[in-house]
Amino acid sequence: MASAKIEARTNIKFMVKLGWKNSQIIDSLKQVYSDNDPKKSATNKWISCFRNGRNETEDDPRSGRPSTSISVENIDAARNLIEKDRRITIESVADTLNISVGSAHTILVDSLGLSKLFAR
Repeated sequence: MASAKIEARTNIKFMVKLGWKNSQIIDSLKQVYSDNDPKKSATNKWISCFRNGRNETEDDPRSGRPSTSISVENIDAARNLIEKDRRITIESVADTLNISVGSAHTILVDSLGLSKLFAR
């Protein structure tokens, strides 16, 4: 998905440099990307940015707290807990590692590739 955004932004930048009007750029993007075309408001925002001298097509870095619960240390710790007790619950893993249940679930499913096999 990210590469499609960058591709569309690169095309917008190209058309802006050619001096195309906003409506021409939007119509061309609709024609090329059909159902996956960027929203009109996003397209206008990027047209404005490129007309004002911006050259990068990547998003600017955003402020915010980085995720600290899904780390290599927590993944290894979760793996060790699972190896000790295959019947351990997600809640127990979360409590032991002092992380949220959602983060514990993400570690078990996405990072370790585990899934629920049987339910009582």
